[in-house]
Amino acid sequence: MKKTIVHWLFAILLFNSALQAGTTGKISGRLKDADTGEPLIGATILVTGTALGAVSDAEGYYSIINVLPGTWEVKASFIGYNTVIQKNISVSADRTTRLDFNMKSSLVSTNTVEVIAQKDVIIHDLTSSQSVVGSDQIKTLPVENIGDILSLQAGITTDAGGGMHMRGGRSSEIKYYIDGMAVSNPFSGGLAVDVQNDNVQELQVISGTFNAEYGQAMSGIVNIMTKEGGDKTSATFSAYAGDFLTSHSDMFLNINKINPLSQKYVEGSLSGPVPLLSNKVHYFLSGRYRNEEGYLYGQRIHTPGDTVYFQGQDASKYMEQSSGDSAMVPLSPAMAASFQAKITYNPVTNVKLNYLVIGDNSEYKPYSGTSHANMFNPDYLRTDYLKSLNNLFTITHTINQNFFHQLQLSYYTTRLKIYANENPFDSIFVAGIQPSRTMPNNIFNVGGIDPNFLYRKNDTKAIKYEITGQVDRYNLFKAGIEYRQYQLENENFAVRRDANTNWQLKIDDVTAASHNYYFRKPVEMAAFLQDKIEVEDFIVNVGLRFDYYNSKSKVPVNMTDPHNNLGVDQSVAYRDATAKTQLSPRLGLAFPISDKGNLHVSYGQFFQIPESDRLYENPEFEVEGARFSSFIGNADLEAQRTTVFEIGLQQQVASNLVLNANCYYKDYRGLSGTQFFETYYALEYGQYANADFGNVWGTTISLDLLKTGMLSAAIDYTFQVADGNGSDPKEAFRTAGTEMNKNLTTKSLIPLNWDQRHVLNATVTIQGEDWGITSLNKFSSGYPYNPLTDYFPVTNIQLQNQGRFKPEYSMDLRVYKNFTLAGVATSLFLSVQNVFDYTRVERLPQIPIRDLLVHQKYARFNSLYDYRMDPGQQPAPRLVKLGFRVEI
Repeated sequence: MKKTIVHWLFAILLFNSALQAGTTGKISGRLKDADTGEPLIGATILVTGTALGAVSDAEGYYSIINVLPGTWEVKASFIGYNTVIQKNISVSADRTTRLDFNMKSSLVSTNTVEVIAQKDVIIHDLTSSQSVVGSDQIKTLPVENIGDILSLQAGITTDAGGGMHMRGGRSSEIKYYIDGMAVSNPFSGGLAVDVQNDNVQELQVISGTFNAEYGQAMSGIVNIMTKEGGDKTSATFSAYAGDFLTSHSDMFLNINKINPLSQKYVEGSLSGPVPLLSNKVHYFLSGRYRNEEGYLYGQRIHTPGDTVYFQGQDASKYMEQSSGDSAMVPLSPAMAASFQAKITYNPVTNVKLNYLVIGDNSEYKPYSGTSHANMFNPDYLRTDYLKSLNNLFTITHTINQNFFHQLQLSYYTTRLKIYANENPFDSIFVAGIQPSRTMPNNIFNVGGIDPNFLYRKNDTKAIKYEITGQVDRYNLFKAGIEYRQYQLENENFAVRRDANTNWQLKIDDVTAASHNYYFRKPVEMAAFLQDKIEVEDFIVNVGLRFDYYNSKSKVPVNMTDPHNNLGVDQSVAYRDATAKTQLSPRLGLAFPISDKGNLHVSYGQFFQIPESDRLYENPEFEVEGARFSSFIGNADLEAQRTTVFEIGLQQQVASNLVLNANCYYKDYRGLSGTQFFETYYALEYGQYANADFGNVWGTTISLDLLKTGMLSAAIDYTFQVADGNGSDPKEAFRTAGTEMNKNLTTKSLIPLNWDQRHVLNATVTIQGEDWGITSLNKFSSGYPYNPLTDYFPVTNIQLQNQGRFKPEYSMDLRVYKNFTLAGVATSLFLSVQNVFDYTRVERLPQIPIRDLLVHQKYARFNSLYDYRMDPGQQPAPRLVKLGFRVEI
């Protein structure tokens, strides 16, 4: 039956015509006689440097589809008329660029007229909020990665931990695409592979309602189009380095020691045609290396084997062992090497083959409260080791000027290892795992080592077919089908010293609660139909998407005995999780309200399966320990759903000034949350459930000042209210200390942790002939937090996140100077982040007298202020980097 359904869907898709896979755009317009206004029938229009072209119809209209994002020249020719070449034609993915030709008759038709086209500042086919950042713009910004670019877009906020949120949704609700294929990490939902900024041809951020071709996302789409090799060989190389320059030595340890190479970066690229095959094969190769010490340091006063004595009331007898070398140690370093290779092969005119491979290898230490507590015992901390590799093969066959179809095959892998030492039986664990050790409150840790290990593997295979067609002047159809299979492997355990074997190191068997392992192969399928109707400036985007997901796992039947301690037959104790399906309609309209203004409205229903972490956590459903201390996954979670409404306006206020305004409302239902159960032996525990809900509403207003003389600028303001009953799926579980809290948590709407009501971004660029300055400015209202009652956290859940931190402001700056050195184009640049060295003064500890009195007997080990002054709650101090770039 399942095969019959798949075959039926596939047949429908082949029967329908369709559009490109979100990686190419369209050029369309009309050709007329410049004197009479009559349409020119049968004229030839070509995109120079490509095989793409069209012939005008009986009314002079034409359309060219499958145009890569970038800047192009378009040539129109007709017997008896001057040939016209329009230059500087900008094309973006999924967008239609309107390009008309008014041609003059000529006795000599070989005459050529060149025109520098003026970019239309109103995007007439925009039916939902979208921002596009091109490669030229990325080069001028003081940014290091894709995340930095995204944080500049309207409607995007970052939480205190650096997580990114689009229009108030959770960070896992963003879907990432590379060259038309989804590449998201199934464990966390983030981008599965690192893409260098220099490799990006165009970055598209769709934060409104998106078309039916995109799925498994509820907040937005990040669509990354990578560069291809051109007809000329070119190369780039850049290197830069720097350090933090700040006067806040009271907040940051070791910050006054300046090392200009503490943060260093090297990257380069090589592209062009393959010799002897220059008309057939092109390549783009690049690589990047970065090594960052960061701004958070500790000092190795202690080693894992150090011991402490804090027993009794006589403080004079308290002791701690200090056997470290006192070396300064970065607490959040990061080192990564990445590469990209893209090969383009055109065996014949109407066939194009692309192979893209992206890989990265990184190691880093994420900073947390544990990091601060071990500031003087840094060898306690674990390191994350991550490897990823993405392979994408694309075949595009152009049937004729109006139709093409595309097949994509994708295989990407991620490998994550987290541990303090690679060997769990190393002697450092013998010294660092001390069964009887205890530490008083507000004292930095002495000795010890993190005994936890985590290993994760993901292998994702996907196949995607799309067919594209401009069936007539008005209808641009799009259809596709995709099949995706995951192989997810996860193992986590803790090494311990066993009292039964003379305190030898031991890893418990996988059946123990301290050792979990699973291997799952979930399956995902999708199909969509979509039509883009263009009647002059009236645009309709309408589509329907079908999604299918099967977690391929089991769930317990009797929730009072989830681990099956009673020994019921496995076939009775557990059942298969059911497959989840969803039909999602999408609708967007855009129409002019004046010759310089456009209005759009859109509606959509969106669907997303929770992250794999939620489905498979604690795969043996073990419930042990104290009340509310055990938690199990739920492979039978329903899809999370949201409904989105949006209305937006584009208005050209002046010849060089464009206004964009959008209002939106999002209603969330069935988000991952917590439900509570009680075992037959009266032990309460939690499980993931579709229990959370919320709503987001807001408006974004942006002004784009197009380049006027040397000045250009972009300013956007977002007002947003993001409320829900939980910022994290385990919110209810973490606060379920009492029956009252357990009940209230599932009912109360509170501001979410990333609920910043006001965010203002301003990018200002001043460019001369061979120099430029770009300034990034960000103002945001404060994050919510839990207010304190008498210096202790409140216990009433209804008061969660009712406090507000103070607003924040930051400025980043990039200055460059171009010149020619020995015939090579060279650029020197200076980048400064957090120019004014902003700090969060209100996050500094406020110490009550009674706490000082309690801590008095430990004061000789560390002050209470030093312990509570966590530098990780502060933004990164001023960072200055200097570098150069050469282009050949």
